[in-house]
Amino acid sequence: MGGSIQHDAILAADEAGPAQRAGVVQRAFAAVNAVAFRLSAVALLAAAVVLTFGVITGHITRQSVLWQDEVTIYLIAGAIFLSAASVQAARGHVGIDILDHWLPAAAGTRRLAVDALVLFFCILFAWKSGSLLHEAWVDEQTSHSAWGPPLWIPYSLLTAGMVLLAAQVALQVAERSLPVFVIVLLAVAAFAVWSRPPLPLLTGLPQWGIGVAYCTATLIVLFSGMPIAFALGVVALTFMILFMPAASIDTLAQNFYEELANVIILAIPLFILKGAAIGRSNAGKDLYSALHAWLYRIPGGLGVANTVACGLFAAMAGSSPATCSAIGAAGIPEMRARGYSGGFAAGIIAAGGTLGILLPPSVTMLLYAVAAEVSLGKLFLAGIGPGLLLMTMFAVYAMLHYRKEKRQALVQAERIGIRSAILHEESYTLAQKLRMIGWVVPFVSILAGVMVVLYAGWATPSETAGVGAVLALVVISAMYGIWRPSKVMPILSGTLRESTMLLMIIGMSLLYSYVMSYLQISQSAAAWIISLNLSKWLLLTAILLFVVVLGFFLPPVSIILMTAPIILPPLKAAGFDLIWFGVVMTIVMEMGLIHPPVGLNIFVIKNIAPDIPLGDIMRGTLPFVGLMALAVVLACLIPGLATWLPDLIMG
Repeated sequence: MGGSIQHDAILAADEAGPAQRAGVVQRAFAAVNAVAFRLSAVALLAAAVVLTFGVITGHITRQSVLWQDEVTIYLIAGAIFLSAASVQAARGHVGIDILDHWLPAAAGTRRLAVDALVLFFCILFAWKSGSLLHEAWVDEQTSHSAWGPPLWIPYSLLTAGMVLLAAQVALQVAERSLPVFVIVLLAVAAFAVWSRPPLPLLTGLPQWGIGVAYCTATLIVLFSGMPIAFALGVVALTFMILFMPAASIDTLAQNFYEELANVIILAIPLFILKGAAIGRSNAGKDLYSALHAWLYRIPGGLGVANTVACGLFAAMAGSSPATCSAIGAAGIPEMRARGYSGGFAAGIIAAGGTLGILLPPSVTMLLYAVAAEVSLGKLFLAGIGPGLLLMTMFAVYAMLHYRKEKRQALVQAERIGIRSAILHEESYTLAQKLRMIGWVVPFVSILAGVMVVLYAGWATPSETAGVGAVLALVVISAMYGIWRPSKVMPILSGTLRESTMLLMIIGMSLLYSYVMSYLQISQSAAAWIISLNLSKWLLLTAILLFVVVLGFFLPPVSIILMTAPIILPPLKAAGFDLIWFGVVMTIVMEMGLIHPPVGLNIFVIKNIAPDIPLGDIMRGTLPFVGLMALAVVLACLIPGLATWLPDLIMG
């Protein structure tokens, strides 16, 4: 934060000795973080190789590799835990900073209070992780799998990572205010020696009162600017202390690890790695150029090419920001050079990027499948029809908008004699077209290969993530020469930072949901919604509007894991197909990525095209928000748009 930098300057000027000592400590700790981060990056790559080895070996020998899943879990979970401190050092854990805009006068004090709460939580979490490790070591606990490795292995990685994270936050708090740092340490010490009664501290409160308090506390802490992961953890811990037995605090770290140690959830970094590998290469530019060469004769062909390129790249990368960045970096300058307005160019790329969470493989759909306990394979297939529908709608709008801008350009040319670049004609030879296709085929083959491996039954979804990541790295090394460690490491580092931020949110969201379930909040809320006896379509409309509002503030990951226990039981009771609803909910969350004022893709576009005014970008996205709303209506009127393909292939 800016305050931290200013505080360093003051210390350096006034107290050279302490500043130098602090600098030595910080540099030493930064070196430890750097080593842990690099080891974590290598572990991520090793996990992809392990899964790929398992798929190949299993296909040859017809036998599964006994140790494959647990080694993968240990490698990826360990990587996430050990890199958490490094991500915190760069303030990379995303938060919702609303109160700073509403109450700017007290921003510095509030940020310090937020950091103090985070420090208290992290120290307590590290302590409970250490207790978990000690118990596993003393009791010689082992995994319940057929392989049965000792549990002190993953618990030691968890403990080491949380100790590093707590130490990193401690340095940041101490750097800003030594008295606050001391107060937090005293608070942790007091908590440690506190002999609290075994029963909950607060009893007799009505169920609705606990639920309202839980929701209110969540909103306050989230809007304070505290990183989402820590905010959910702080709220969960607070209500564990107040409303749950004393022994529940001792299970804090164990619940977090057990909820997260799911091979499907931990495959998410490998999907991100595949997208990062493709995104770091020139694949987006090559894909866009090839499609433009083949579609240039269509009116508005450049806009159509961008739409189709976004769809294909999103399916390969599985990431909305990566799609916006990769296609937008090439597509927006080309569209503007050919006379398209900046707002339209930005809008079509931002909207096309949203397809990354709808077309398979999608991280958002993966989490929904876990939360809703539905088939991931069916959910992936269900997203294809609506995804193609949205691509078609975006392409048709691009053609219509092109005609409008061309008419305006013709009128301008007749009136003042200046011909816009949008009126210029282009042509490509067949040889040029065929040569461009050669650069695209390998990446489309990755997409097709991953889908074939998954639906032919050769691999599980988590295994396809590993295979896809390895294939993507092999292709970019062969096509673009990205094979040296100096070029591969930035890909692994970027993947690890995003994965750590995301999985910390997921882990804490699952802990948050566990507390909500234990306190019967989610069950009571679901029962209350059912008791309203709303018509099924009124219920669906209310829930989707609720998701839209949450999309103003929260990423799709948090929306799914926080709301699933509440909204899915009423929807299931009303007779809705949860596979179908997963697709509809994903489209609504896509809208959250581009609707003003806080759509993530809007700011991705602003970063790659800073000369386009933010207002123009927002106005450019609004027609696509309307098209997504229309797609939701069509999916409600014609459910087969989502369900026909999974029913056809998987029954």
